Parts: sequence; C-alpha cells; structure tokens
Amino acid sequence: MSAIDVKYNELGGPGGFLGTPTTKELVCPDGIGHYRHYQHGSIYWSPLTGAHEVHGLIRDKWAKLGWEKSFLGYPKTDESNSPVQNGKYSQFQGGTILWFPGSKEAFEVHGAIRNKWGQLNWESGILGFPLTDETKTPDGIGRFNHFQHGSIYWKPSISAHEIYGLIRQYWAEHGWKKNPELGYPISGELSTSDGGKNRYNDFENGVLFWKFGSNKANELSKLTINNASKTVDEVMEEIKKFIIPKIKSNDKIYISKGPYLESITDYSFDGTSVHNRQYVVHVDLGADVPVLPDVSSNLKLWIEISYDKKSKVVNAILNKWWVHTNVPWPTSMGLSASEVNDQFKATLNPLVGKKNKIASVPDGINILSVKVMPNGDLNVYMEPLL
Repeated sequence: MSAIDVKYNELGGPGGFLGTPTTKELVCPDGIGHYRHYQHGSIYWSPLTGAHEVHGLIRDKWAKLGWEKSFLGYPKTDESNSPVQNGKYSQFQGGTILWFPGSKEAFEVHGAIRNKWGQLNWESGILGFPLTDETKTPDGIGRFNHFQHGSIYWKPSISAHEIYGLIRQYWAEHGWKKNPELGYPISGELSTSDGGKNRYNDFENGVLFWKFGSNKANELSKLTINNASKTVDEVMEEIKKFIIPKIKSNDKIYISKGPYLESITDYSFDGTSVHNRQYVVHVDLGADVPVLPDVSSNLKLWIEISYDKKSKVVNAILNKWWVHTNVPWPTSMGLSASEVNDQFKATLNPLVGKKNKIASVPDGINILSVKVMPNGDLNVYMEPLL
C-alpha cells in the first residue's frame, strides 16, 4: 500500500469527500513525486512532503499555476481550517494558497510578501485574506499582493512593506508607486512615537502622515528649520570636512582632484532593515615619490546617512571603500601598488562604521525620516506639531 493509499483511507476512502479514484497512481511530470486524481480532488506525494490532499478552489489555483512544477512545489498540508472567517488554506513548499467564504477564487502568497504578511499575523492580522495572487507592478520592477484591508508591496532594493487605511488611500489616489514624489513604501505603517496614535509610512522619496482622528492622510514637506534639510552641495561640504583631514593625515598622499560626488546608490535591504541611499564619493590621489613619476590612485567611498534619534544628530558613516593604484614604473624600482594600498588601509579602515556629525535637529520636534533623495539632497521630515 502506497503513502497515497494510506492518506486516502485516512480521509474516508470511497466514502470520503474525495470520492472514488479517476486515475491510477501516476508519476508526476517532474519525475519526483506521485499523484492520483479523484472525483473531487487529488492526493500528491513527494519524498520531502509526504502525501497530502488538495481540492476545490485551492486545487484549481494550484493547477492554474502549474501544479508541482510551479514555484509552489508540492503540498505540505491537507486543506486546513483558517482560525478566522471560516476560511481555508493549504501550505505548499513555496508558499500558501488561501480561500475565504464568498470568494470565487483562491489566492496564493509566497516569498518576501508572505513573510511580511506572516509577521503581521497572517489572515488573523490587520490585512486579512489575500484578494490577489502575487502580481508584477506596472513599472515591471516590484511585486504586490492586495489583501482585504490593505496591500504589501515588494521591490528588490527595499523588500516587502505593508500599507493600509487612509495612508494607502492617499497613495492610491496619487499614482501608487508610479508617483515620483513618493515611490514605493520603505517601511510599514508606524506609530510616530512610543504609545502615540499618529501614524506614518516612509517612502522612497517622501513621507505620508496620518493624524489620529483625521479623515485623510497627507504628504509631509521637508524640514527647513536650522538648515536641517541640505542640498547635495551642502552635504558634500560636510562629507569633505571629515574625509579630507583623514586623507591628509598621511603626509605621503596628496589629493589631486576631489572629493566629488560620483553617484547616488539605491536603497538596500540587509534582511532586517532598509538602508538609506548612499553617496559614492570619488577622490583622485597621488603619492609623492622622489625622482620617479608619482603614483596615482582612484579612491571610492560609500557613505551612508543615518539619524540618531536619541542624540538628535544626523550622521555620515563610511560603509566601505575601494581604491585602484597605478605605479608608472616597475615595482623592482621602488614602491609597489600593494604598499601604497596598505597605507590607505591604515588611513581609512579606522573610519569605517564611525559616525560623523553633519547636522543636528532642534529640540522639541520629532523626526520621522532622514532620507537621501535621488539627486543627492538630504531631506528631513518631522511629525507636524499641530
């Protein structure tokens, strides 16, 4: 007796909800598992998952996606009862398919969106059941699932974040992620302070804020008090203040050009949190060598901006650096490129991860976000005082 036979008997055999077999036990198209179809469903088996039944609208969805050869793989559970709304779900190797009463279709959730939804307590949480499968965004970059009470959006550089309520309504009414004034959410909905009732979502290019009791959300303007927000040129001047002295501390190295801004990176996600866009700063350097032509080096610095809420200080942090050194004569005649680069290591490695103050925020205001804009400007957003 096969594992499929055992499962079928556990479910009541011919008298159970599956009814009688309509096929013999067959090898799956992937060559790994086995299956048998019945009047009202199927049982699938694989070495990793064992034997499980799938039926109804959940089975229809799985079939539409490509059965076991799809990204979902084999079922890991039988169809099970949801703890809310009398819904149903089946777990698969690569995700979950769910259905709730009244819906004419079951929907799948997988990957980072599913992980975020799980953190929010699945269908029992704020979002409820999925109303769509995971779907590509119109810009071709991200992915999303809509749920009964909100959405989760994913983008490679920022991972998945939820958005719901009046903040989601504002975002939808103003172009969703295609709106360059906002872009994708880079946080879920957050309280503006511990125990506070006001809420906000941080976005790639702005902040949406909802005041408790209000019937709408609104987009915040950048803070200009005490020069809190800065232009890209002002930021570069602050960066130079801590980079140039460090480079010049080595009397064998001189700056021939720069520092100057080469580019702005995208956001990045480290598995836990979203990191700000970074300034990629370029410096052309030389190393003075007596008699012989000078050694030249191209130095790149990746600098991230962060806000220390406790001290109310905006910091610039060197995350990493890279250098290419050219020695215009045979190394047998003197200094080698690796010896020059060792001097860069001694000079720059102590600076990696160190906070360097570039701005401070006045007392009495609550900063919600400090973000590097695509053009390099540094925008600071505060919770409205009224």
